[in-house]
Amino acid sequence: MTTAPTLTGQDIAEAEGAVTALLEATLVATGFTTTTNEYAVLRVLAVRGPFPVAAELHAYLAGQRQLGIDAAGAAELLTGMENKGFLTGSALDQPDPVELAPEGRAELGRLMQTVAPITRPIFGGSNPEDLATAHRVLASVIERAGKLRNGQPL
Repeated sequence: MTTAPTLTGQDIAEAEGAVTALLEATLVATGFTTTTNEYAVLRVLAVRGPFPVAAELHAYLAGQRQLGIDAAGAAELLTGMENKGFLTGSALDQPDPVELAPEGRAELGRLMQTVAPITRPIFGGSNPEDLATAHRVLASVIERAGKLRNGQPL
């Protein structure tokens, strides 16, 4: 008899869906017009940015299946965010790095102040060591899946 795995892609997908649904509901309920994808880009740029070449950010976003966008969708998303004043340098032909503009940093700050009290209980009841382990496991899943997708050995 085969034992079911403790953690599967379905578990990860359901957790991502639940957190995204909570984020969407929170944004709507608090009157934000910033979309969940825009929020994700703001977070990516704050944590991983600036991106030295716009094409790298475009490709990264198009590769994030949870965003549900392709290369054209990434370009449209970034153009819209640049038009809102949230970021600079996002055009593919732009020689400058893509980075958060002051308004983007301010918007991210407002979003985080609104979202943190709603999402904190999701993680707040967990043991910090368990969260660190979950982070390491998920980072490993991301890395290994990327290697397999690209035909590289594990």
